[in-house]
Amino acid sequence: MRINAHSHVFNFKTFLTAEAKKILVARLNRGGLSKPFAEVIANYLEKRMDRATDNREAMGELYEMINTRRRGGLYLWEFLRIGFLPDVASVTADLLAKTRDLAGNHEEDSIVVALMVDVIGPTPSDDDALFHDQYRQTVEQAVRYPGLVLPFVAFNPDRVGRPKGENGLEIARAALESGACIGVKLYPSLAEHSPTYSGMEELFKLCNDLDAPIVMHANSGGFAASRATALRCYPGDWKDLIRNNPNVRIDFAHFADEDIFTDPKSAPYRWRNMLLDMIRDPAFGGRVYGDVSYQDEPLGGAAVRRAYFDRLKGYLSDEALRHNILWGTDYYMIYLSTSNSEYWDLFQNALGNQFTNIAEDNPKRFLGLPDQNGNMAPNIERHVEFLKRMQGTTLWENGSSKAKWLAGL
Repeated sequence: MRINAHSHVFNFKTFLTAEAKKILVARLNRGGLSKPFAEVIANYLEKRMDRATDNREAMGELYEMINTRRRGGLYLWEFLRIGFLPDVASVTADLLAKTRDLAGNHEEDSIVVALMVDVIGPTPSDDDALFHDQYRQTVEQAVRYPGLVLPFVAFNPDRVGRPKGENGLEIARAALESGACIGVKLYPSLAEHSPTYSGMEELFKLCNDLDAPIVMHANSGGFAASRATALRCYPGDWKDLIRNNPNVRIDFAHFADEDIFTDPKSAPYRWRNMLLDMIRDPAFGGRVYGDVSYQDEPLGGAAVRRAYFDRLKGYLSDEALRHNILWGTDYYMIYLSTSNSEYWDLFQNALGNQFTNIAEDNPKRFLGLPDQNGNMAPNIERHVEFLKRMQGTTLWENGSSKAKWLAGL
């Protein structure tokens, strides 16, 4: 079994709101494109993307634009190619094909965690409805690939207080209680979404009551709206919510990378050190995790890369840390810097046998998948019941046969 505990399967049609476009421009700019050229790409996506077609003509024009300007390279093109795929099913098929090839043993389960993202502003907008399409299509992949695609519903607290059907807490509760989703994705840096922001306390209580894990974006980059909002992801600021909700398992994604922007109002630790301290702290009962998806250090020069993996191997040899580090690539965001396969090979080759620790043993525990005795967490029990209800529908096993861990279904 191999588990990619951090990936995305939304396409531009189900993700690119006006707010997302602004953040994408900033992200492309930080990635090395000039701001004017980043805006050209984002404006092109907005104007030429037809949500009712497969966009092949637009893809061809965009490729010519990038090739002519000689910017971004093949990685950027692959990011845009995947984003332009016609639906979430196409993105999922691409991800699973790559994952099976990289995992090597096609007889074993290759599992991906599909993290949704809901990028909206504080006031309602017409394109806020894109998330509902993203949600529907992502959950469909869990039925098409039973047990191989595990959805996490996105929670954006700017939806709290909205009418029925649009309320963020209502959406999260329905997703978890029904078993359609097994956990929640938080992205505090999309806005000023601090632990005290409206709805956060209620969201953590919901996850506590339903034994649902949380994956939280936790670096100072990614799709942060600004340098200021990036600080909302600092792990130390979330201690009280974690401590007060003893059933919550939380993964601080990207291993708290790029930790030089520590909030002056927070404890004087670097982000990574704070995360490691929280993993070690018995007060949190082993419920704090970190995943190694899309970080800058392993993509740095030879000396930086070597130092990074020396530290990581040390963490994986430390009994207080080794059980709480997860594997993930951040497909397909990873193509903003490198390829999914290159990132995977980099870690697998550097870690050797320790790769199994982060790509199987630890994510099974974090997600709540069956242990050696067949015991599973309540969130997975609900998901199994959801899949049972979906048996016999037209989508059932439409992508592949069910996972081996679902043999008794």
